[in-house]
Parts: sequence; C-alpha cells; structure tokens
Amino acid sequence: MTHVGAGDNEVFERLADSLNHAILVTRKFKPLYANQAFAELFGYSDAREILALDCVDVLIPDDSMQIMRGYHKARYRGDPAPNDYVIQGRRKDGPLIWLQNRPMRMEWAGGLAVCTTMTDVTRQVEAEQALKASEETYRRLFENSPEGIFRTSLDAKLLEANPALAQMIGFETPDELKASVNDFGREFYVDHKVRRELVKKMEAEGQIKDYQVQWRRRDGSVIWVSLSSALVRDATTGSVFFEGTAVDITDRHNAAQSLLFAKDQAEMASRAKSEFLAHMSHELRTPLNCVIGFSQILMEEMFGPLGGENYKGYAKDINVAGNHLLNLISDILDISKIEAGELELTDERVDVGSILVSCMKMMREHADNSGLIISIEFAHDLPDIFADELRIKQIILNLLSNAIKFTKVRGRVTAGAFIADDGGVVLRVSDTGVGIPIGEIERVLSPFEQVREHHMLSHEGTGLGLFLTKALAEMHGGRLLLESQQGEGTEVSIYLPPERTLMPERS
Repeated sequence: MTHVGAGDNEVFERLADSLNHAILVTRKFKPLYANQAFAELFGYSDAREILALDCVDVLIPDDSMQIMRGYHKARYRGDPAPNDYVIQGRRKDGPLIWLQNRPMRMEWAGGLAVCTTMTDVTRQVEAEQALKASEETYRRLFENSPEGIFRTSLDAKLLEANPALAQMIGFETPDELKASVNDFGREFYVDHKVRRELVKKMEAEGQIKDYQVQWRRRDGSVIWVSLSSALVRDATTGSVFFEGTAVDITDRHNAAQSLLFAKDQAEMASRAKSEFLAHMSHELRTPLNCVIGFSQILMEEMFGPLGGENYKGYAKDINVAGNHLLNLISDILDISKIEAGELELTDERVDVGSILVSCMKMMREHADNSGLIISIEFAHDLPDIFADELRIKQIILNLLSNAIKFTKVRGRVTAGAFIADDGGVVLRVSDTGVGIPIGEIERVLSPFEQVREHHMLSHEGTGLGLFLTKALAEMHGGRLLLESQQGEGTEVSIYLPPERTLMPERS
C-alpha cells in the first residue's frame, strides 16, 4: 500500500498531471483526484468536472460497477483481488469504451483510498471480440457444412476433419476418424499414385480445384469425390499443411457415366439406322427404276397398243406411284447421309432467278391441275450465290410442292428471292393455304410430321420435305424461317448468309 500524506499531495498531483495515463483516486467511489488525461479519456474538458461528481457510477455502467465494487471491497478488507482487469466506461458523450484497470490501495490525506490507472483498450477488446466471433462462425461452418472439410500434414497425417467428412468415409465422429487413421493417403485413396500427383500439383501450383478421385470408405466400398485443396502456411507457427473440401459425387458420376453410355448407344443406333436406310435405299432404287421404266413403256405403248384403255390408265398409276416412291427413297437417302455427315455440297456459281423459273415450270402443271395461281417474283439485279445448285433447286421444289399440296382451289402460291439487309439472299415461298397452328410449327419441322388438318390428311406425303429443306439450308450456313396463321396461309423463308452472295463484278 502506498502512503501519500497531506504534504505529499501536491507532489503526487504534479507527477500525475505530467503523465499521459489516466489516473483516478477515490474513496468509497467518491473522486478525490483525477488528472487531465483521465478527464479527456471520459470526454471531459477539465479534471474539475470529475471531482465534482458524487460517485464514479456516472462513468461506469452498472455491470462493470458491480465488478469494481466487489474488487474494491475485497481490497479494503485486505482480501486477494486482481490487480489488472478490464471493465467498460461511459464517456460524457455517450459511447462505451473498454478500460484496463490497475488499482492499488493507498493512504490519501489521512485516509484509505484507491488509486486506479486506466488505459483505453477498446480497439484491442473489439479486435479480440471480432476474432472470437470469426472463430465461432468458422467453427459453426466447419461443424455444420454439408461438405467434408479436412486438414492434413504433408506426410498425410489427418490433423482436422469435420462431421461431414467423417460420415462420408463411414465414421461416427471426427475424433473416431482421426484416432483410426494413420496415413490418410494410403488408407483412403484407391490409387496411391493419384495422391502423390495431387501433392506435386499443389506444391507446384498452390492448389487444385474440383479434382475427381476415388476414395475407399471404412467398409471397403468405393466412392467418387470432388476434391478441392490448397497448400497453406501458418503465419504464426510457420507450419505447412494441406486443407480443403471433399464432396461425394458418386451418384452424379454414375449418372454421367450412364448418360455417356446411353449417348454412345444412341449414336451407334443412329449410325446403324442411317447405314441401313442408305443400304436399303440403294437396293430399292434398282428394281424401282425398272418398274418406272416399264410403266413408261406401257403408257407410251412403245411396242404396240395395250388393247384396252384401262390398261393404259393402270400403267400411268404405276408410273406415278413409282415416281412418288422413288422421291421418298431419295429423301430418306439424303436424310441418312446428312445424319451420318456424308452429304457433301458441290458449291458453284448459281443463278437464283434461273432456278426459280426452272422450278416454276416444273411445278406449273401440278399447280394448274390443283386449280391454283402460281407466280414468281425477284429483282432483275438479284446477285448470284455460291451454293450447291442441285440442293438449292431441291429446296425450292420441296417448298413449292408443300405450298401447292396444302392450298385450296383458286388459292395462290408465290416464289421469290431478294437481298437481305445484311447482304445475304433470301428464298421465299408463300401460299394462301390452310396454314399451321402456332403450337404445331415446331412439330412440322421434324421428320415424318405434317399439318394435322383432318380434311388434308388424304394428301400424299411423308413429312420429310420441311425437315430436309431445313437441314439443307443449315448445311449452307443458313436457316429456315416459318411464319404461318391457321386458315390464312404460310410463308417459308430460306436465309443464306452474306458470304454466299456473289456481287456482280464492276466493269
């Protein structure tokens, strides 16, 4: 205990006033002395404002005041009491601050008093509280994460594991896992070489991400794990270790393998189908050409009259049916070649206007027999295109055939071509036919699909025309655009990109 007599007060006060540390002398919590540093610590401009207080409880919140009272009573009684502890203080302007208290008993002016040195440790306490909160947050995340979290030494000793990792490998708790595992790499990696490769990769690059490996569980079963890990150096201890996460992706891996197998099977089936169709198409064409040729001979009575008019009509029916079947086989062969990637374009300079005129002549008789008006529209300066002439003609004929097929008597079918805004060329066929319901547009672009209007079902056709036309357009780098309104008609446009356009050379 320090003794300060009445004559010594001035010396003590001069010494205390020269210090930057806050000093307060109290008796029964009544301020007897406070230096200027103490006043400023609590937000007062003059130490005399502190001495005017009846009790320091204005400066100390209730819970901290109870702590001080308990320690002071013990100290007055001579009982053990801490010489250094932290409480809160309240500044004059309201905010709470954290204070490190160092009290001691002393004699002051003939009586027992307590001299306390106070230091503002608010930043330190708040930093410790933030660190503690962060550690608690990390611990909660660590304990409750659905992903396995681990930390291992460089020699594969398991240092930390969360519950999710333990359960993933077949253990009840992390402690049970850590107690049972001596070498994490050898005991749980199916392929030990993989673990060594991962270690080398992390040592070279610092981390790995979403690396798929196989682990063996406690019961011997094998799981697939997505592993992310990094090489970490502890800034405090300097120790080096690996830490990361593990996610059980066994179900996802198996599903992906099943999909891959199914995809391979589907591709094999598709190739087999295409090869079968191509083979059968070739096999059917030879006898079919004979049927068409002989029916033509009979129609024209090249070797004399048939003897009856009905026979001539039958021969015509055979010829029409044979040609229809030949066209169908040709379409199927083209589709099978496209799907097999075997159809090649023979690009050359193509006069679009000439092809439109040629196709119109070929379809005019069919249109006249159906009672339709058919016409063509294109600009006189329409540029040539670089394309496969046979396939462009096939596109236009398919579109014209469809338009004529689904347009009623006295309807109109128009074919045309024009330059798009970007310099590409658009081939277009429009009609005033039955149209297509909005909900069926996507369906009719699939193979073997047609408009489902009941009164049109009697029309012959396989539904391959639009699908084949779309495929041929895409092979040219273009696309098919279809606009239709039920009962109003349909407009089909084939857009060919600018690189297919051949602008006329300037003289």
